[in-house]
Amino acid sequence: MYRIIFWNKIPVGITSVEEIYEYFKGNYDNIRKLMLLEPRGHKDQFGAVIFPPVNENSDYTLLFLTTSGYLDMCGHATIGVSTVLASLGHVEIMEPYTKIVYDTMAGKIEAKVNIKDGNIINVSIIDVESYFLENENIYLKPLNKNIAVDISYGGNYYAIAKSEDIGVELKVENIDKLIYYGNLIRESVYANLVKMDKGIKYPLAMITGNSREKNIYKSIVLFSKNSFDRSPCGTGTAARAALLYHENIIGNNESFIHESIIETKYNCKVIDIRDDGDRIKIVPEITGRAWITQFSKLIIDPEDPFRSGFII
Repeated sequence: MYRIIFWNKIPVGITSVEEIYEYFKGNYDNIRKLMLLEPRGHKDQFGAVIFPPVNENSDYTLLFLTTSGYLDMCGHATIGVSTVLASLGHVEIMEPYTKIVYDTMAGKIEAKVNIKDGNIINVSIIDVESYFLENENIYLKPLNKNIAVDISYGGNYYAIAKSEDIGVELKVENIDKLIYYGNLIRESVYANLVKMDKGIKYPLAMITGNSREKNIYKSIVLFSKNSFDRSPCGTGTAARAALLYHENIIGNNESFIHESIIETKYNCKVIDIRDDGDRIKIVPEITGRAWITQFSKLIIDPEDPFRSGFII
């Protein structure tokens, strides 16, 4: 699900993740498009660019790409990148854990690749401080009613609604309806946040389902361009953990399993609680697994009218 490329050097004078973002977006956004859009990709394709570190205490800088733009942070991409780096020998392997530190737009991320007898067992990432922001009521015209939406942060902002409130179960056969309501929820919440001058970035949408079993919480994360996450979503899992902590469902040093619509799973544990005087924040550790599925060479013909890709 993620295309990953290495960027071996950055221009002299660039010293921050923000500058790398502006440098890439301003000069190489066509690479994002040709990597992810049709005919080489599809509407649900994602990407990551591995840059050299901008801070001396970090190993790499990560930039996360989507078909519509960029993300500040992506958990499942970080798990995938860590798997690639360890599998291909780009980092020194230490057992039982190989530590890799990344700089991202959301902050510093630490990954721990769990290795036994030379084989990767799983990857854990310690995400940025995550928190519940507020609850809102939004009006959904197709339902002719208001529904409650929780706003939570886990590296990206999320507008979190319950599937029972929109009357659609979290099943693959309902994906078109879930995408439809995800778009409505995201747009409605963003419009409210702009009116209230909250100053936060465009939120992603998450629709949650009832727990199938104790401690297993299901959801689907929906992006713009009608795309959705096949993984449980790393930053979405962090945002869900912050909400569950706010609701007193889980506590410090407690964990839960976050499950996607196709039943892939992450384990998430709250490993610390911090109070900055403004709000209570949690530090989540998210554990999952990724596999290398291909090595690709993308071809660009200068006469191709769709050389930068397209999306439908």
